[in-house]
This record gives sequence, C-alpha cells and structure tokens, in this order.
Amino acid sequence: MLQSERVARAIEAVKDCCGHCAVCSSDCPVFVARRALEGLAYDLQKYEEEQTRAKK
Repeated sequence: MLQSERVARAIEAVKDCCGHCAVCSSDCPVFVARRALEGLAYDLQKYEEEQTRAKK
C-alpha cells in the first residue's frame, strides 16, 4: 500500500472522530490532526507526481 493511501485512510479515521461542532476551532486536536494529515497527503501527492514524471 502506498504511503498516500495510508494517509488517506488516516484522514478518514480522523474525520470519523470529529464531533462536528458548531464552531471548528484550531484548539481542537481533531482539527489539528486533520490539517496536519491533509498537508502530508498534499506533499506525498506532489512527491509521487514528481517521481512519476522522473521515470518517464
């Protein structure tokens, strides 16, 4: 399984933990975890695209 797939699964797991508060705050640990994982997912996507282009 690719790293990006693992991160996508982790993002879904964090979303399942979310209580869907009326006001999402940056103090919420679920919010922080989701944002960090989404940043990692973006970085991995760009890295994998770069590696694909390098192979061509």
